[in-house]
Parts: sequence; C-alpha cells; structure tokens
Amino acid sequence: MKKLLFITLAIFSFGMLTAQEDMTLEQLNAKKAELQAKFDAASAEATSTQAELDALQKEINMLSGWMTGLTGLIGVNFNGSNQWIANPNPTSRSTSLSIGITAFANREQKKYFWNNKLILNKAWQKVDIDGTNDSKFFENGTVDILNISSLGGYKINDKLAVSALAEFNTSISNFLEPGTLDFGVGITWKPVTNLTVVIHPLNYHVAWSSQENISAQGALGAKIRADYQNDFLVAGRKIAWSTTLTSFIPYSNKKTLINEVDKFGQPLTPISTREAGLFEWTWLNTFSFQVWKGIGVGANIGLRSANFEYPGLQTFYGVGVTYTL
Repeated sequence: MKKLLFITLAIFSFGMLTAQEDMTLEQLNAKKAELQAKFDAASAEATSTQAELDALQKEINMLSGWMTGLTGLIGVNFNGSNQWIANPNPTSRSTSLSIGITAFANREQKKYFWNNKLILNKAWQKVDIDGTNDSKFFENGTVDILNISSLGGYKINDKLAVSALAEFNTSISNFLEPGTLDFGVGITWKPVTNLTVVIHPLNYHVAWSSQENISAQGALGAKIRADYQNDFLVAGRKIAWSTTLTSFIPYSNKKTLINEVDKFGQPLTPISTREAGLFEWTWLNTFSFQVWKGIGVGANIGLRSANFEYPGLQTFYGVGVTYTL
C-alpha cells in the first residue's frame, strides 16, 4: 500500500512539473504580471504604513520632550618589542589612545524645534625608541576636534522653518588657534526624517588663526549646514551613521596675507606668503556597527578645507570600540 501511494505521488508530481514546463510564453508573462501586481500592491501598502509610522513618531517626539543620543568611540593600541632584531627598531614601544563622542539633544514641538549637537574627537600617541623618549603621553596629541552647534526654529509648515544657528568649531588643546564661530538667521528645511538642512543667507563668521601675527577676521556670508543620522540593519546588526556637512561662503573677496608654514607649523625659510579668504567647509562622519547590547566597532572620519588655516585638504580618522545609546 505504501509503495502504491509513493508511486501515485511521484506520478502526480511529475505531471505537475511537466505541466509547468509546458506553459506557453504568454502564460508565463501573464503569471509574471500577476505576481508583479501583487508585489506593487504590497509595496504601496508598505509605503503607506511607513508614512503612518513616521507621523506617529512625530507625535511621540513632541509629547516625549527632549530626545537625546550618544555614540562613543575609544581606540587603544599597545605595541612593543625587546631586542626583536627583525624590527627596524628592535627595542621600542608605542601607545595610542583615541576618543570620539557624537551626542545630540533635540526638542520637537508643533510650532518650534531646538536641535543641539556635540562632536568631539581627541587622540594621543607616544613612541619610545630605546627608552630615549621620556615625554609624557598626553603631551603628544594627534587629533583634536571640537564642534558645538545649536539650531532653533519656528515652523512655517512641516518641512520649513525660520531659524537661527550658532556654531563653534575649534580644538581643546589649541583653543581658538585656529577656530571659527558662526551665528546667523535664515530658513531650515527638513525634507525627510532625520535630515536637517540649514540655509542662512544672513550669517556672520569669525575665524581665528594659529599664527600669532594674524588677527581674527570676520565677514558676512551664507551659512549652509546639513545634519543626518539614522540606523540601518545589515545582516541583522544595527549600523548607526551620523554625518554633518557645514560650510561658510563669504560675500566679500577680501584676502588676508599669511606666512607659509611647514608641516610642523614653523615659518618657512626664506619667508613665503600667500593670500587666504574665509571660504571653508567641513564634513564629519561617525559610523558604529553594533555587536552586542550597544557595544560594537566604529570609525570617525573627517574632511576639512579652510584656506585661512591651511592651503590643502585636512583629514582625520579614528577606529575603535564603540558604545551607542
């Protein structure tokens, strides 16, 4: 009986496969069109559901008051050898430490919003060859970035607002050597969730130089800034990304005469000078790949162009263990 049942099922399955193979091109195209219609309907429903979720999240944000978040990165590296002859420096030690913090505190209400953001990156490194380097570890900084911004606005509608922004950009160890300060008014545009674009045509910009003989310079111009943060799921793990692009465009073509310096910040010999304006832009990024309960690995990456500070492209990066709230 079991053999008969097995043979019957086998014949039936073979018949179904044969019928599938015998489908005409027109039938296959019709089947494809039917499945595509189902897929399109499901996609439309998903889009509608996502819109409802976004609207609910806005209401939740307004009722919950302040929304805060923090991503912290720490990277530690120890290397050493003792008479390891294959090394270029057989007896040597190196230690590095990097810390990165990206934090925000935002408040969203029906008629206004207030967004605050802090970006801090600090790193140190010490290299000791043959025990001849007796300098202190925290005297050898390699990265030092401090960016603080505060943006407030009165809403015209769900996507546009009249706004005011204050932004401070410098370092901790070399405070205001160099550094910049912006404050201005204009409009803020929020085209999609988690993206804020600031366009301020009336902005005053102050720039400080790292050279003692160069006084601070100020100018009117346009301030443009974009902030975006979001979480993405990749292979079931959350990747958090926070990015800030900020720029100042002066209305004046006024230039400042600046002495050229070498990579250590020392004046060139013979003396060489260049003219520098106040146009600048900075792009700061934080990535965090969570592994377990907010702990993961991540990276901080930055690009900056500011001719008043340095004639070329400025870059920095840091990689390490992260913790995300």
